[in-house]
Amino acid sequence: MIRIPLRVSGVDLDDDVTLEVLGEHLSDLAWSEFDGAVIATLYTAAKDPVATALEAARRICHVLPDAKVIEVDPEVVSISDIAFRLGVSREAVRLWVEGRRGPGNFPLPMGTVGGGKSKIWQWAQVHRWVRQHYGIGEKERHLTPEQVAELNGCLLRIKHPIDNAWETVSSFERRVRPPAENRDDLHELLAELTGKILTASAKRHMALALYMVEGSSSWVARYGHQQAPDGYIEVSPEAAQVEELA
Repeated sequence: MIRIPLRVSGVDLDDDVTLEVLGEHLSDLAWSEFDGAVIATLYTAAKDPVATALEAARRICHVLPDAKVIEVDPEVVSISDIAFRLGVSREAVRLWVEGRRGPGNFPLPMGTVGGGKSKIWQWAQVHRWVRQHYGIGEKERHLTPEQVAELNGCLLRIKHPIDNAWETVSSFERRVRPPAENRDDLHELLAELTGKILTASAKRHMALALYMVEGSSSWVARYGHQQAPDGYIEVSPEAAQVEELA
């Protein structure tokens, strides 16, 4: 599994409502906070982990309107941090760093802190080294530096045709307010829409926004994609009566 820590702003993990939303919609992510920084960690075995992480970032921003996924967290670690994570002594890590123990070629530090007194490293590089030479640490993989740069670029809103399509379809209002008498039909209706309309008509990069038309008995699902951004689907409350309109 590839482990991808995403740094997120605008999320309060001490808020009960936020925690309820995370549990309901984003439970596939591991949420943590360290020194005031909120991290959403994704574990994935997908062939395209960058695309999977970007989809997760979009879900975060959709479910939590105040949230912003800033970057892949670099996970900066010191000698003490490395020793703690691996369950070894600080002296063992220091000897690795100095090349006095082990195979050598310990990853170069990314910088120093404390007036140059303490070196710091990126955890992903250190973890690869200890897994390769000692087989210790968690059995997880990390994005390559190239993949990190690609994902961070996407998170900074570097435009891509997929992003343009996403912006088009995600601009529609998203709210579902079924009348009490039809509440039990909602999941059936959504399944009908997803199975018989989205897969056949919308194809790729499409989003649905369902809302109840005030004072009427019809459901309206607006959708859009690169070819037909202004299309819409109107259906009755009966899931069997799904009709696509141009």
